[in-house]
Amino acid sequence: MAGDTRDENQPPTRGPPPGATEPPDHVKTPNKVYEVFHSQPQSANALPEGSGQNTAGGRERPPAITDAVKTIKLEDFKKVHMYPCVRESLLMGIGSGFGIGGIRALWGAPIPKAANWAVGTFVFASFANYEFCLYRRRLEKAHMKRAVEIIDRKKAEKEAAAQAKREERRRLKEEADRKVEEAAKKSWKFW
Repeated sequence: MAGDTRDENQPPTRGPPPGATEPPDHVKTPNKVYEVFHSQPQSANALPEGSGQNTAGGRERPPAITDAVKTIKLEDFKKVHMYPCVRESLLMGIGSGFGIGGIRALWGAPIPKAANWAVGTFVFASFANYEFCLYRRRLEKAHMKRAVEIIDRKKAEKEAAAQAKREERRRLKEEADRKVEEAAKKSWKFW
């Protein structure tokens, strides 16, 4: 049998903790055993999930508004009209804002109040039209996907039917050729 690992005559052999440059005190004095605790783990794999620590041992800085502003580029504003649904939505918002603001001004509302209505209508109409346009695009995409599936299925069915017809024609032709061959053999037997 194997020796008992709880033998008290031999002190437990332990190596230095990961990342240590010299052996800790408990290795120098074998009669005393102390646990060694580290304040920060040395390995990235030892980090508990969701601890928020990065591999260097520090915590990540939460994102701030300045970080978001730094990601905005001037080219983004130059190309905004190229995004799907944006151009139509902005034009719809401008038209509806102008219309509602003008109607409010004609009804006798003060100019600042009519302008507020115009801006509010512009924002609401643009946002609503943009979302509706995206909804229509999603529906159109789903319908196109379904149409492609139907076309592919019908193409496969048509190909299968054509293959069956070719097989049937080939079989009939082979039968006809065999009958002609047999008839030719019968006529040769007489001679």
